[in-house]
Amino acid sequence: MVHVKKILVPVDFSEPSKKAVNYGLSLALQFNARLVLAHIAAYDPGAYQRSKAMLLTLIPTEYREELDYEIIVKGGDVRAELLGIADEKDIDLIVMGSRGRSFFERMLLGSVTERLLRKVHVPILTVSHLDPEKEIHIPGPVPLQKLVYATDLMEGWDEGLEFSLRLAKGLDALLTVVHVVQPLDAAFPVTELAGHMPDNTAELRAQSAEAMARTISLVSDGSVPVTTVVADGVPYEAINRTAVDTKSDLIIINLHGKSRLDRALLGTTAERVIRTATVPVLALPLPATYAARWEAA
Repeated sequence: MVHVKKILVPVDFSEPSKKAVNYGLSLALQFNARLVLAHIAAYDPGAYQRSKAMLLTLIPTEYREELDYEIIVKGGDVRAELLGIADEKDIDLIVMGSRGRSFFERMLLGSVTERLLRKVHVPILTVSHLDPEKEIHIPGPVPLQKLVYATDLMEGWDEGLEFSLRLAKGLDALLTVVHVVQPLDAAFPVTELAGHMPDNTAELRAQSAEAMARTISLVSDGSVPVTTVVADGVPYEAINRTAVDTKSDLIIINLHGKSRLDRALLGTTAERVIRTATVPVLALPLPATYAARWEAA
């Protein structure tokens, strides 16, 4: 069994955040985890009590005795307070919606989500723009039988692979590992530039496939069925396409945060996958300081 002991769901009472609550509640029941619902707003004694009551209504009555939950309402800076809650409560997973009002209206990547993705040391599950079949309208089992791990094969990808294998094993799920080789005409839309550069896409594909197979053989114990895909095209589009083609329930992707360049790259492929995926996206911070909490028993 995978250990997810504490789940945080930030709530602004928008419809997307309510969908995130359904996801978080369902995962809490599935993993026997503690659910923390948090609302951050300007301090107002009257609004404080109303917000606590509104948060409670998001948990159906029939689940309140069965569920281990906590309701938090605070005043202050949204980003700072959420980061503080994540640290103070020793959170293992954050579940967030998107496209709502207040701090959700600028997702993704908006000011709050951007800071969380860059600063928090636990995975963030985003549930935005989901295919209707992937949405959870009422608490219930979350389908997590087919996973996609998207990797750029850069530093730290083996940590993400190890995590994805461990997660797949705990869920008894299938895992697809995808890497995207971007052709010159996609990477360099200025045709004059692309025309003067050799197209080594075929060579890159072969090298990528070899690197993936080699690392998987070193990291995997063989208990999880693994399929590899080397795709062509714009990375975020190819990743999303792979998830659809494999009928996957979840995309797992690394977030880079060790250097200024890494942080800048957060705004490219990872952001675009989170923006556009029609399945939930689990974003993993680096280094993988969260991994020990999620180890399979």
